[in-house]
Amino acid sequence: MKYRKCTCGADIREDKIYCEKCGRAVQIVPDYDPNEDFILGQEETDPEDTESGSQPEGQKSWRKYAAAGACLVVFGCLAYQYAYHSTIQADQVPVDSEEVAEGPEELLEKPQFGMEPGTYSYSPMLTLSHNGNDGQIYYTADGTTPDEKSRRYEAPILLGEGTTVIRAVFIRTDGVVSEEAVGTYQITFTYPDEPVFSVPSGEYTGGFSVTMTSGEGCRIYYTTNGEEPGPRSRLYQGAVYIPPGLTVLQAVAIDEEGGTSGIVEAIYNVSENPEPPVEDTGEIPSEVPAVP
Repeated sequence: MKYRKCTCGADIREDKIYCEKCGRAVQIVPDYDPNEDFILGQEETDPEDTESGSQPEGQKSWRKYAAAGACLVVFGCLAYQYAYHSTIQADQVPVDSEEVAEGPEELLEKPQFGMEPGTYSYSPMLTLSHNGNDGQIYYTADGTTPDEKSRRYEAPILLGEGTTVIRAVFIRTDGVVSEEAVGTYQITFTYPDEPVFSVPSGEYTGGFSVTMTSGEGCRIYYTTNGEEPGPRSRLYQGAVYIPPGLTVLQAVAIDEEGGTSGIVEAIYNVSENPEPPVEDTGEIPSEVPAVP
């Protein structure tokens, strides 16, 4: 293997075009003085050649062009080598996994309750609403987290006695879920007093009337056929006549907020009045014959 000497003193293999020590390119063609270059089309002649009649050496100036072309080739090779090694080094640099910048998560307004959470003495009808019109409201009444598999809100919710926790979300048609709305409702009924009958249960002779009283603002509903009274039963508006025979009188009081009292009952066993006794006047009945 043949070697060349670099200007830095290092040996350069013949098949290399740059010094591996200093990185300097190998000079392939000899230096030349640009001042010796000539104007295109101008020929240089040597006096001796002119006198002797030989061909002018100006025609040999293509060698200078060849030298310039060789320099350009060397420069191109060096540029290619530099670009090639730069590309390899760039490929060897580990690239971190690309992190996709996510925009801020879109938050939808939570559903609105038609009445504030709190304590109530009656059974309210709770409504739910949302400003969006391209989705549905889903809710639970047992404290669990609502989702698209929960009950869909379609009508007001009747809250019964006790504690009820309503949790609701709005789910848009594209799957975006709103913030969760939570409301706790404590329903505590105030029950009115039971109606009071003017005549207690017992056995009586002859028919009679019974009056009923209850608390202020309450209505009394009653039955006399043994059925349980309620809002659809007969409304008490005056004294109730109890005829002879067996009568089961039942009544309930309901206040203005729907609170219902316990049912009061009275059983009346009424017999018919007996015929009045014949008074003794001392007279002999006409149908009895006279003693002779």
